[in-house]
Amino acid sequence: MSNTVVDIWGPASPQARSSFPPAPDAHDEWPLEGGTAWVYYSPLNRRQLIRPVILSDGFSGGSTNLDQLWHGLEENGNYRFISELHGAGRDVIILGYHDRTASITANAETAIECIRRAVDERVGDAKLAVGGFSMGGLITRYALARMEHDPGLPDHETATYLSYDTPHQGAWFPVSLQAFTHYATDQWGDNPTLGPVLRQLSGLLNSPAAKEMARWHIGKVDAEPEQAPERLTFLRKLDELGGGRGTSARSVSPTA
Repeated sequence: MSNTVVDIWGPASPQARSSFPPAPDAHDEWPLEGGTAWVYYSPLNRRQLIRPVILSDGFSGGSTNLDQLWHGLEENGNYRFISELHGAGRDVIILGYHDRTASITANAETAIECIRRAVDERVGDAKLAVGGFSMGGLITRYALARMEHDPGLPDHETATYLSYDTPHQGAWFPVSLQAFTHYATDQWGDNPTLGPVLRQLSGLLNSPAAKEMARWHIGKVDAEPEQAPERLTFLRKLDELGGGRGTSARSVSPTA
């Protein structure tokens, strides 16, 4: 694919949300606490959920843009990912969130609900494949690990965990970019033209999700780079769950 599936800058990107062609109507839509799952059944499965693949959205501003995700997965480039999965008899569940800047652990609760729903709706006993793009890989990694370690949660019945472009070792938001963004927001945040974009970017960098992911974080222009307390808390929680490395699901990840 020539462009990214997940666009972290949201409406500030060169293409606005409305510029993406509409995604096909989902065969089923699951309202979830904190998000939505759009279900696209394989034509081979006659509108039944038989071999589910859950693909989680990642980090960006606002809520998930299904049209953008569909474009990135299916229409952007020569590899039609959803069609390939459908051709293999896989049912695709696109998992989105109401707030993509919320903490990883909060959106993991939505992922857990989606996994449980997929297990309940599934016809037969085929194992799930679960994963995501960018932060979506961390959300589903944490969700699967929690389901394995919390006796109050059911078996995730997942055979394969996958992640693409996921910052498992921490996201590298350039320190200079963070400092300049906060400086520019302080200087020109009230400007009617530049202000909304600057405030949005500064807000993204200081969001719960960004603080949990960033290898080094600066909260304001004159601050020292550090691992934010939110990241240290997230890493501790993940470590308590075995780091997600002990999951029974086979892991597939093009990036570390």
